[in-house]
Amino acid sequence: MSESKTIARPYASACFDVAQESGNTDDWLLFLEAAAEVVKDEAMLNLVKSPGIDKQELAKTIVAISNEASGISGSEERRNFILLLSQNNRLEALTEIKKQFQQMKQELEKVVEATITTASEISDESLSTIKEALETKLQQSVTIEVMMDEGLIGGAKIQIGDNMIDASIRSQINELGRILTN
Repeated sequence: MSESKTIARPYASACFDVAQESGNTDDWLLFLEAAAEVVKDEAMLNLVKSPGIDKQELAKTIVAISNEASGISGSEERRNFILLLSQNNRLEALTEIKKQFQQMKQELEKVVEATITTASEISDESLSTIKEALETKLQQSVTIEVMMDEGLIGGAKIQIGDNMIDASIRSQINELGRILTN
């Protein structure tokens, strides 16, 4: 896992710099999302891993499909980027490159992503209150993804990057069990 992050970092950084210079980080992100999905396809992944494949033709195909899927016009920079990845046998790193690119874009825009895991549905009003509280605390804009985990029994977990706030009933029961057994 950390090896893929290490491999992806210079590529993500380079394409982010190019995207910033040209002022189209949104198009780049759409393109990278599409390209990452294209490369994840089983048939395409077999081609990517094939040692005898023409790297230039493979890159052209990925770019064409990605441009079509993302709905953006072609770009010489993006074509060259995919060609570089293809020539260096790094197309499989596209998912991680996209993830790191997205993080750089969010940091630039002062946006942080939070994941809230709950045992049951959370109301829009509660979600709005949590979002406002997080934005006040972090002094950044927050986007929230909500996930369900019935194993929590009740309460919620909020994860922002490497930080976790665990206010679930399951964790409180586990903590009570530790206290009672010591």
